[in-house]
Amino acid sequence: MITFSMILQLCIVLGALWVGSRYGSLALGAISGIGLAILVFGFGLKPGTPPTDVIYIIIAAVTCAGIMQASGGMDWLIQIAEKLLRKHPDHITFFAPLCTFFLTVLVGTGHVVYTLMPIICDIALKKGIRPERPCGVASIASQVGITCSPIAAAVVAFVTISNANHFDITIPRVLMISIPACLCGLMAAATASYHRGLDLDKDPEF
Repeated sequence: MITFSMILQLCIVLGALWVGSRYGSLALGAISGIGLAILVFGFGLKPGTPPTDVIYIIIAAVTCAGIMQASGGMDWLIQIAEKLLRKHPDHITFFAPLCTFFLTVLVGTGHVVYTLMPIICDIALKKGIRPERPCGVASIASQVGITCSPIAAAVVAFVTISNANHFDITIPRVLMISIPACLCGLMAAATASYHRGLDLDKDPEF
C-alpha cells in the first residue's frame, strides 16, 4: 500500500535528480548524496550495497577504450568509417547511423560519435544534404549501440543482475534480440529522416 511517506521519499529522489541535473554532473552526484542522507537519517531507510560488479565492469570498459585510443585502434576505426561515408555520400543518411552504431558496438561507449560527427556534417554539406538528416539518427544510433555491445556496462550489468535473480540470460541471447531490433529501428528512423526539411539548394534561409 502506497503511503504518504513513500510519496514524500519519491519526491525527494526526483527533486535531488532535478536540482542536480541543472548544475552539471558533479552537482548531480553531490545533491543525490544529500538526498540519500535525508532518506537514511530522516526516514530511517537502510542503504543498499554498492553496485561493485557494475563499477568493475565500467572500469574494465573504460580501460579497454583507453588502451584502444592509445594504441591507435580508435583512429583506425574512424578512418574506415570515414572512407565508407565518403565513398557513398548520397546515402549518408543511412550509412552514418550504421557507422556510429557499429563503432559503439565495437568500442562499448557512445562517445565515439563526437569524432565522427564533424565528418558526417562535412560530407552532407558538400553533397547538399541537410546535416540534421544523418546527424540526428547517427547520434541516436551511437547510444542505441550500447544495448548491442558485449563489452558495454549496460549489457553486462543486465545479464549479471538477471542471473542474480534466477533468470537464465546470457550475453549472446541478449545480442540475438537487441542487434536485429536496433538495426530495424535505425533504418526506419533513417527512412523517416531522409526527406526531413527542405534540401539545402531549396532552403532560403541556408
